[in-house]
Amino acid sequence: MTWCTRSGDAMTLELKVFPKSPRCRIGPVEGGRLQVRVHAPPEDGEANAAVVALLAKAFDVPRSAVAILVGQTSRLKSIRITGSAVDPGSFEKGTVDVKSK
Repeated sequence: MTWCTRSGDAMTLELKVFPKSPRCRIGPVEGGRLQVRVHAPPEDGEANAAVVALLAKAFDVPRSAVAILVGQTSRLKSIRITGSAVDPGSFEKGTVDVKSK
């Protein structure tokens, strides 16, 4: 998986984010990046907060365990998730709808 690297209990994901999407969902992988779709608009950090919340829920970690490393103002992001036992490969081929809180 070129879009996901592991180091100890942390993983770094390469994402392409689609804000203002009709559904919140994760996957599939295209162009070497995991696609993440969120409802929130790309304004005032709303989409970034929605991505963090969505990934925290999907990977069963607190929001504080999800950090945006690169791409604060871009659709292309590098995200670090710490302490998750969820296999990121489960998102690789299909899409997973995740209900927002």
